[in-house]
Amino acid sequence: MNQQASLLGKVAAYTEILIKDPSSTIFVSLAEIYRKMGLFDDAVQILTKGFEKHPDLAPAHIVMGRIQCQQGDYQLSSQSFETALKFDPESLAALVGFARVKILLEDYESAREILTQARSLSPADPVINKLILSLPEAEQPEEITSGELDKKPESSTTSTLLSVTIADLHYSQGNEQEALAMYRQLSEKDPDNLELRRKIRQIEQALDSHDVTEVEPVQGDPETDSLNTVSDNNSIETALMTGGQEQPKISNNDATDADTQFMVDELNRWLVNIAKRRENV
Repeated sequence: MNQQASLLGKVAAYTEILIKDPSSTIFVSLAEIYRKMGLFDDAVQILTKGFEKHPDLAPAHIVMGRIQCQQGDYQLSSQSFETALKFDPESLAALVGFARVKILLEDYESAREILTQARSLSPADPVINKLILSLPEAEQPEEITSGELDKKPESSTTSTLLSVTIADLHYSQGNEQEALAMYRQLSEKDPDNLELRRKIRQIEQALDSHDVTEVEPVQGDPETDSLNTVSDNNSIETALMTGGQEQPKISNNDATDADTQFMVDELNRWLVNIAKRRENV
């Protein structure tokens, strides 16, 4: 509940910043919050509006890619991450997000190439290394594996890591039932794995309460890091100062042009939707 209130406070703060400065890049942070709250349509709308002034802003394309991935549109998600990397080739968030989409598409070789590039930028990153270890071994050339004796069975450890990774990805995309089924199958094969049992219990409790929360992110995950780079210091400072306050009703007093008026109307509607959502929490 406190986390929900904190998010609502940030929504109000970022909204005020956008009304005062419709060209502010804070729209990326606002869209990311909507994504985390499951308000995908609203997040897409604000990103689409933001692209009119900032078409080359890599973090905005990253958030769009995450939303599309959560909605199951992996092809569009891939395109968004590719666009983000075109504008910022060394973005770890874009590289990790892109690799995860490739894993969901079972394009493991592409995922390996992307993660290898990411590891060259951050060799000690635990998330990147975990994803690399979860990938199946690369296929050997045909002449080497032509004989039965030369064929190596897939490592059970690698297979398990890949299955857990895919289950985690399904859960992070909101596919709780699919993730739960995979966790249960894995737990049957490895009944002593306390982490699997914890995840199963977490999802079952969340489904029972109809208040599903995200799987705890791995510390240092580039995809869950904040997008502070998209906002100027003054905007972030203002947001932090007002982040804990109750969301205000946005006034039209500052609406002086068409863009600002559009933003006021849209964000007022979004705040109403969020308030209704909060009542049901």
